[in-house]
Amino acid sequence: MTGGALLSILVAWLLAIASPGPDLVQILRLGAVRRNGVACALGIMSGNTLWIVASMVGLSALIDAVPWVLTALFLVGGAFLAWMGQVALRGGLAERRSAGTTVSATPTTTAERVSTLGAWRLGLMTNLANPKALVFFGAVFAGFVPPDTGWTTRLIILAVMLVTGIAWFVAVAVMVSVPALSRRLQAAGPWIDVIAGVVFLVLGVILVGEGLLEL
Repeated sequence: MTGGALLSILVAWLLAIASPGPDLVQILRLGAVRRNGVACALGIMSGNTLWIVASMVGLSALIDAVPWVLTALFLVGGAFLAWMGQVALRGGLAERRSAGTTVSATPTTTAERVSTLGAWRLGLMTNLANPKALVFFGAVFAGFVPPDTGWTTRLIILAVMLVTGIAWFVAVAVMVSVPALSRRLQAAGPWIDVIAGVVFLVLGVILVGEGLLEL
């Protein structure tokens, strides 16, 4: 593999992870508490690692040979995103209704309520629920990594993508946890949940719709 091909993969990867989507929305939901934001970022990259490895070992080729596998991924992933969306939406609306009516020492925002392990799990499931990641990785490896590419080169690609991905998502999590911004995110927590819920619901419906069209 040439240096130019590796650079092309890196550029495509950076553009993909920097573009707005469910992963970044989830970090905004949880990032007001730094440890939860970082855990969510690591969960997202755990999911991306699975997608990358799956593409390397031939899942994309399997989908080309058995198209219903991708259809199933769209249906299951879309349904999960929609479910997560309605949970976030209902939670955000409930928080809005109760805002200002009670005084409590217990955590009131999603970022405060969720555990660190729960934040990692949410990041992982959010990433895995979006099968478009597989489409991206399939396109990247099909376009830039020849089938005869050795495993040493594949592992180098994996390492580069992991390092840059972790650096990006953790940096975002740290930035949104800066005290001044963190206070704003905590104050806007219910609205963030409402917006995130709508985003997840819309994306979930789109994915389910795409899956149904493939049936």
